Amino acid sequence: MDWGKVRFFWSEVAQNFTRNLTMAVTAVGTVAVSVVLLGTILFLHESFAIFMKQVVGQVTIAAYLKDNSPKAMVDGTMRVMKSDPRVQSVTFVSKKQAMDGLRDRLRGQMNLNLINTNPLPDAIMIHPADPNDAAAIAKRLQGLPSVATVNYRSDVTQKLLRVESVLGAVGLGVVGLLLAATALLIYNTIRLTVFARRSEIHIMQLVGATHWTVRWPFVFEGILTGVAGAVIGIALLEFAYRTFAPKLAIDLPFLPFNFAVVPVGTIALELLGTGALIGMLASMLSVSRYLRST
Repeated sequence: MDWGKVRFFWSEVAQNFTRNLTMAVTAVGTVAVSVVLLGTILFLHESFAIFMKQVVGQVTIAAYLKDNSPKAMVDGTMRVMKSDPRVQSVTFVSKKQAMDGLRDRLRGQMNLNLINTNPLPDAIMIHPADPNDAAAIAKRLQGLPSVATVNYRSDVTQKLLRVESVLGAVGLGVVGLLLAATALLIYNTIRLTVFARRSEIHIMQLVGATHWTVRWPFVFEGILTGVAGAVIGIALLEFAYRTFAPKLAIDLPFLPFNFAVVPVGTIALELLGTGALIGMLASMLSVSRYLRST
């Protein structure tokens, strides 16, 4: 590797970056603000996704068995469910266990000792691996000979899944708009830089410089702008997270979100990579458009 050319290339990048310092600072500052907004949206989106995953993950299908079903038939139903790849776990709950659980839940509210007979049926509790498969699993259960009724609160489950889907789409839409706004800003900044250096670029073309020779310094300038803005934005987010997240957990304990489990490091890496990628793409588009017009 020719280290002389490498040093010359990076000195050109640094010189270009600092030559229009006001413009560069403006672009970096705006990228930092965009990263703060983007990071906040990603953090809230991730927090809500974890919360919804915990809620939706508690979906349970209860298959109530017919009275006096032979043990062989019940075992067969258990085997059928355990062999289904959509099922995560299968648990048999006898009518005695069901009554004991009901007594525990209603202890102090109602005296169930007055009931001489146990009206509760034996049941099989199924946890689907994916809550979206609950309806299909319930339908299969309903067709088995030992099963009397199936209940999985289909209305609540479907509403939760719809809420999860809609809010996920809204979050992605907002993230997409912020990414587009950041890319447009870097694009315009690099375009102004290219326009200010059009005479220099024209001279380079006259002496035989290829389009990529002209393009590379601007591309790395865009990457540098994106990375610098992302680093500042991540530092601001880190400060806000360490300052406000513990206070929110103490002052607002009724909030269902557990901020401690949000993968903050992963979000920071995503923001850094996103800043570099957007800077590179916006610069390439901006310079390529100028070179095509000359």
